[in-house]
Amino acid sequence: MGSPTESESMDTESTSTQGESIDSPKIEKISVWDLPDVPQGKLPPHLELQRTRVKCDFLAPTNTQNIQYSGAYASMGVDNSVRFEQFRNNFKVEVVRLDEDELEFDMIGIDPSLANAFRRILIAEVPTVAIEKVLIANNTSIIQDEVLAHRLGLIPIKVDPRLFEYMSENDVPNEKNTIVFKLHAHCEKGGNRLRVLSSELKWLPSGSEFILGTESQASNSSAKPKTYTSFSCSQDSLPEFSNGPIAPRDADIIIAKLGPGQEIELEAHAVKGMGKTHAKWSPVATAWYRMLPEVVLLQDIEDDEAEELVKKCPVKVFDIEDIGKGKKRATVARPRACTLCRECIREEGWDKNVAVRRVKDHFIFTIESTGALPPEVLFTEAVKILEEKCERVITELS
Repeated sequence: MGSPTESESMDTESTSTQGESIDSPKIEKISVWDLPDVPQGKLPPHLELQRTRVKCDFLAPTNTQNIQYSGAYASMGVDNSVRFEQFRNNFKVEVVRLDEDELEFDMIGIDPSLANAFRRILIAEVPTVAIEKVLIANNTSIIQDEVLAHRLGLIPIKVDPRLFEYMSENDVPNEKNTIVFKLHAHCEKGGNRLRVLSSELKWLPSGSEFILGTESQASNSSAKPKTYTSFSCSQDSLPEFSNGPIAPRDADIIIAKLGPGQEIELEAHAVKGMGKTHAKWSPVATAWYRMLPEVVLLQDIEDDEAEELVKKCPVKVFDIEDIGKGKKRATVARPRACTLCRECIREEGWDKNVAVRRVKDHFIFTIESTGALPPEVLFTEAVKILEEKCERVITELS
């Protein structure tokens, strides 16, 4: 029993002797009271970058989340809550480009959820006028009646929907809720094939000309026969339509092609509606946004490397400037054109020279109108609808 005890004693002594012979580094102990203070009222640069920027690495973007918790940075004395005064001071809308059918503008200082709500309102909730009902008297073309009606519904009608009322199932078509067009195209026998264009749609300001099928032939011939609409007056007599006739936005849209002897005769009734009911009422061909690109050179890139960087970018974001003495330096000339292809950082080592980011609260918004309404009108109408939604929520909460 004594032998194992003696052996353990010798092992302990040997270990102690070996430990004394090794020079271990001495760790200086620092009291917690001597540590530097955490900055109060301002985030460190790396946290501020995570909060406000999406970092685009060569594999995938990072820091994509939005930190909305008000106490996320409370330990640093930073209030992360959304304040109305701060939002009002920071929010800006800057128009970049405006033409007949397209509007590009910047929305600055706004949350992605609000930007997306604005986009969805443009697509689905701004009303327009589109053909809803098609009365076909004759169709001997190869296009089925249902397909023909669908093609007619997708033709943009250039008319202000604010001048019309919505039509419910129980309403009678009248001059305030319905626009009537007629189309009669005939291809002569022995002639060439005929293209039927949207310009063939003719506005009927007095309403339908088709007599109701229930109208008795024995009825009083002196009375005006009933049609599919009940207009009390002609629409062209109203002041809002006196400037010009109602017509399709584009006159060269192909509706059908007729062969010799084929004919189409129909009436198309257009009503007011919204895109969430059917896409034909959507006022935009598309409405989309992207975060503002931010391209930063982390260090000077000169001479051959500068030329290589310029060649890497397919959209010519970078340029070269002459800094004298035969030297050239790369610069970021067009950061807004960056498409996030990341070709400039894809090769090894280039991520230490170039940083590609996105600004989280700066959105480049583009509205492409179908032509029914100008894009600037679509913008203001979408703002009104968003305002009504906010007021409705406040009313419900109060």
